[in-house]
Amino acid sequence: MQIIQKLTVVSNPTRVFEVGTEIDSSEVIEIKQVGSEYEDHVHSEYVVLDEDGHMIASVENAPVIVDYKEIAEHDNEK
Repeated sequence: MQIIQKLTVVSNPTRVFEVGTEIDSSEVIEIKQVGSEYEDHVHSEYVVLDEDGHMIASVENAPVIVDYKEIAEHDNEK
């Protein structure tokens, strides 16, 4: 399974969100892609969440570089 580890927003200035770093006293715990695909266009959106599930930032329809991390899935069957 792959999760988003780092999101780089290509802008001036460049903004970087990475899991495990701190932004404005909140630790980045998760970066989720929440955009939607429509018949005639795509709405690109990413949300950056803290440890309490609160949104630190939202990035909409911007050029981004996404770095993924592979994580192992554990099977709970015995």
